[in-house]
This record gives sequence, structure tokens and C-alpha cells, in this order.
Amino acid sequence: MKKLSVLLIILLCLLSSCVRKQDERTLVVAYSQEIPNLDVQKNTNRSLRDMLVGSVYEKLFVMDEEGIPRCELASGYLFDKNNHVLDISLRENVRMHDGSILSLEDALASMNRWLDSYSQASDMVAGARFFIEDGVLRIESKNNLSLFPYLIASSPQAAVIASKESLEENSFSLVSSVVGTGPYMLSSYESGVGLTLDRFQDYTPYGEGSSGLWGEKKAYFDTIKYLIVPDPVTRRLGLETGEYDFINDVMSYDIPDLEKNENVRLLGGEETGSIALVFNKKSGLAKELWFRKAVALCVDHDALMRACYGNYGYNLHSDYMEDHQKLFSVSGDPYCNSDADEARKLLEMNGYGGEVVRILSSNNSNLDKIALALKGMLENIGMNVEVSILDWTGFLSERSNPGSFDIFISAFSSVPLPQMKLYLSSDYPGWFEDEKAKTYLAGLNEAEDIAEASMLWKEAQQYLWSVLPVIIPGHYITINASSSDIKGIIIQDGNHFWSAYREE
Repeated sequence: MKKLSVLLIILLCLLSSCVRKQDERTLVVAYSQEIPNLDVQKNTNRSLRDMLVGSVYEKLFVMDEEGIPRCELASGYLFDKNNHVLDISLRENVRMHDGSILSLEDALASMNRWLDSYSQASDMVAGARFFIEDGVLRIESKNNLSLFPYLIASSPQAAVIASKESLEENSFSLVSSVVGTGPYMLSSYESGVGLTLDRFQDYTPYGEGSSGLWGEKKAYFDTIKYLIVPDPVTRRLGLETGEYDFINDVMSYDIPDLEKNENVRLLGGEETGSIALVFNKKSGLAKELWFRKAVALCVDHDALMRACYGNYGYNLHSDYMEDHQKLFSVSGDPYCNSDADEARKLLEMNGYGGEVVRILSSNNSNLDKIALALKGMLENIGMNVEVSILDWTGFLSERSNPGSFDIFISAFSSVPLPQMKLYLSSDYPGWFEDEKAKTYLAGLNEAEDIAEASMLWKEAQQYLWSVLPVIIPGHYITINASSSDIKGIIIQDGNHFWSAYREE
């Protein structure tokens, strides 16, 4: 039996080598997560954005490596009336996948559909709409628009530009006709299986001196084939045998062996979100700041993150924003190191009498393991702790009840601007009501420019660490892997393959 297994592996390797030689112009990418549809304006599925945004669809603005919005399909933009009017001009003679030339009408239809789809964008502009005037795309709002280009460049519901005709075909439903301006165009899609992109031969490159997103888009491969492969063992074996050129969501237990494989290259992803211990500020023990401080003092951040992710897949820092959002990076959390003795003193000084501390978690993505690790830490300083672990639906229902928990544990995806953090809202479970914090967040919305917003957030972050609406023990990252001969993959704001190539 062992000899047969060895022969099968050798045969698989030989077969995959033959496929590779016959099809070197195709890049095969295996993704773990199913894509629910093809509409990047209607959902925030990360796999879908990786597959379509930038390669098939492009945007007016994109974020550069420093976190600054740069023009992609826009040729420039201007503010007027104290940042309450934003004018955006378009690049000329940009060819779309249906053969038409990108027009202001295409941009208008796309951006207003995005506003209709993405409530946080609509809220930022106070319900305003784009319109065409004087040869530009214009929006005028009672709100300050200085940070609006940042949202366009990096929103989780992508502000992509599609042909007006393709959007009108789907005006009351999800987009199924994908017509963009990128270096690749959609050639096929099968639900549950994946999709295939072919090189767009008439792609309109950027003009001289324009860098685009992290450099010029080359489109070396004729075809990029995305396959949905949920099983991690299948993904790993497919990469090792040469069936796949790239896989995402590498399991932490596979990393030591993959590191030894000279035909495989591990690619650390960027931080895509954070783990948060969210306190109930409306009722119970967690309403009291001394209690939140005691919890913060006894928490071992590394142990909590390791309980969920093992030895890989996370970074330790307590910033509310992710580390690639350099304009909003802050350091100095006073509770980044645990001190159980100080925590016990706080409990004693404030008369803690053994009241039950209720931790709520779902059983999704190992979050229940964080809950159990936190239980042990709180018990270590003398707290009486109960843990409720529910399925996702039950968890969502239970956390909306202020009487059901003191701390809930959840993962939060990255957002482009700090004021968009859900747990800073008085309406979101946790119910954070703090006048000084509200003043900071309002100041961010009215900042004259990103420099002022950055300065305000650094002050706000220090204040929020002092009042502890949440504890952020760390940020999760995705580990990817590719064949060692694949170069040029861009891993920032997702995984991008438009400039990937196979090294000879």
C-alpha cells in the first residue's frame, strides 16, 4: 500500500508538470472562500474583491503604499466651497471591455449605484448624489468631503466603475454582466467552481508619468483561473504538485513544512482585521471603568491570539486601525502588558464581591477558544466567570440584549477610516456613549485634510485606550503561498496578479 501511495504521488507530480509545460501562459489560483455573486458593490466578500477589483474593474482612486489616494480612472480632482464640493475629471480614451470608451455617464451611473449600495458612503455625503456639470463628475454635500476620496479608494464595498449599460441591465438586482476597464476581462464564471479571466487586448495603460496602483499593470499571463477550493489539504497538495500556482489561507500547521519546500514561497498577507473584546457599557459590571481596567490589566494579548491562530496568522498591537493604514498608526497603549497583581488591587479597591462576569462568543473561526482563554485569565485574578458559546445566528441575537453579557468577542474587518469602526457607535452592541469621543469622531468627519484627520485620530486613540470601550489584543493576517517561480504578486489591500509573471 505504501509503494502504491508513493507511485500515485509521483504520477500526480508528472501529470501536473505536463499541464504546467502545456499551459505556462495560465496562472491558476486556489481560493478557500466561495464567492456569492459577481457584484462587488453589493457585498464585501474579500475573495471577490481580490478576483475582480483592479484586474477587471478599476476605480476613480486607489490607495498607494503610503495610504494616500491616487488617481486611477480619474485624471484629477478639486475641492471647492470649503471642501463641500468635489469635482472629479476622467482620463480620456479609456477603453472598456465591451469596446466602448469610458464616459462620464458610466462613472455617474457607477458612483451613484455605489452610494445606493453602501450606507456609510451615503452617510458621509449626507445623502448627496453625483451629477455631471462643466465636463466633470461633481458631488456637493452639506458635509465636509475632504476624506471622501479615501473612502472611494478603499471602501470594502468597492467603488468600481462599470459600463452604464451593464448596470442598467441589472438595475434591480445583482450585477451579472461584468464590463470594466481593467487589464483582464471576465470570460467565464460557475458558482461554486470559480471564474476565469482573459487578458484584455485593448487595455488602456496609464499615461507617461502616471504610476497607477503600485506601478504599471503589465498583464503578463494570457489567463488567470480562480478555483474555489475550500479544503486546506487539497489546496496545499495542489500547490506542492504544481496544480496551483497560488493558494490563500495557508493553515498555521502547514507553515513549518512549506517553509522547507524550495519550490514554494510563503507570502505574508497584510492585516485584514482585528479581534475585539467588546464591553457592555450600558449595564452590568462592564459599565464601570474600573472593571474594564482590571480586565485590561490581566489580559495576555499573545495568549489570546495564540489560542485562536496558533503560532502564525496574527500581529500583536492594540491600535484600532491596521498597520498598513500608516496615516492612522498610533503607539502607546497603556494596557499592552498584563499585570495581574494590579488587576487584583483594582477589584479589591472597588469592592468586587464575586459577581458573575458573562463572556459571550460564537463558535465561528476559533473565537470560542479566545473566550475560554479569557475566562482563565479573569479567574486567575479572582473573578467568577461564565462563558456562553453560540452559533453565529444565536450570537448575533444574544449580543443585542444588554442584559445578556458583560464582554463579547468578535472579529472586525478592516475599514478605511477610524470613525467607521462599529464598536465606537452608541447604537452598536456595546453601546459606547462618551461625549469626548463623539467630539473626536465629529472632528474627523470635518477635518480639512488628511493631515488634520491623522493628528485628531492619534489624540482620539490615546483617549479611547484610557476609557476602554474595547480591548484589541491583536490583528489577524492571512498567510498565502505561491510556486517559487511566480513573481510580481502584489499583496496589499488584497492579492493582485495583474503584474504577476512566471520566471523562466
